[in-house]
Amino acid sequence: MAKRERFVTPVTCPECALNGSAAWEENETGNLETTIKSLSNGFKIGPDMVIYCAECGVKATLGQTLSRSEIKRRTT
Repeated sequence: MAKRERFVTPVTCPECALNGSAAWEENETGNLETTIKSLSNGFKIGPDMVIYCAECGVKATLGQTLSRSEIKRRTT
């Protein structure tokens, strides 16, 4: 059996600036598809493995973190 790669990605709600992380792992088939193995509190997995903020219902941003002041600058 081939070794499966594991990695962690920052997860942020662009609406409320909730920050967390998602831990991913390659599928056993070795076809470069990934599965979310764990997710920070406050986020949920929707259809097609899309991550959403559990409170806002907004699709989360992957790979960057935001502060509340950065969110306000984007919306004004």
